[in-house]
Amino acid sequence: MIMNLIMSFVRSQVDNLLGQATKEIDRLGDEVAGGLRNALNPLQNGMWTGQGAEKFFEEMTSVVFPEIAAIATGGIDFVGAFQSAAGIIEQADEAISGIVNSVVDSFDIF
Repeated sequence: MIMNLIMSFVRSQVDNLLGQATKEIDRLGDEVAGGLRNALNPLQNGMWTGQGAEKFFEEMTSVVFPEIAAIATGGIDFVGAFQSAAGIIEQADEAISGIVNSVVDSFDIF
């Protein structure tokens, strides 16, 4: 009983932390990409022209921004994997608790 309460508390704390981590990953990805876009706006609006500028802007949109998105996605995938692992641990704990409780009940220890 006490272990179930402890596991429930721990799980709620893990879920809370993982939710915060997901929000922070999203926020950081948006902040980095937004900052880069804001820095590029004056350049794209005529401050920098020519073939080099075109190649730079093309690389930013075709390589850099997708990589930023991939990094954020990787972070979110990590959080999802961690949530899955926490679920497996919780299921294992429940299974073991059931076995231990049945053994304790069969010997009428407590």
